[in-house]
Amino acid sequence: MITTGKAAEADVAYIDAGKTLRQAGHLMRELGVGALEVRGENGRIQGTISRDMMVQRIAAGGDPKTVTVGEVAAGSARRPGRSRGAAARHGDHDRAPVSAG
Repeated sequence: MITTGKAAEADVAYIDAGKTLRQAGHLMRELGVGALEVRGENGRIQGTISRDMMVQRIAAGGDPKTVTVGEVAAGSARRPGRSRGAAARHGDHDRAPVSAG
């Protein structure tokens, strides 16, 4: 019998922090997921990387062949002293804009 915690853990997709955005994109496509947990050198989770985060970094000039998921996950923390609501009002969120078209 699998407990709830173990069942949820089994469904989590991981990538090492040293892998590139390109490698993360390939893994997301292969697994059919939109985000991956990022593991640091010690094996502990250091954050999450999503497709939106990758797109934002590449659009800002990041090279998907050299920028690591660890760099993007480390830069995804909210600014100190700002609530989620304040972050959303000032554009500090991980969602890409949607245009009507």
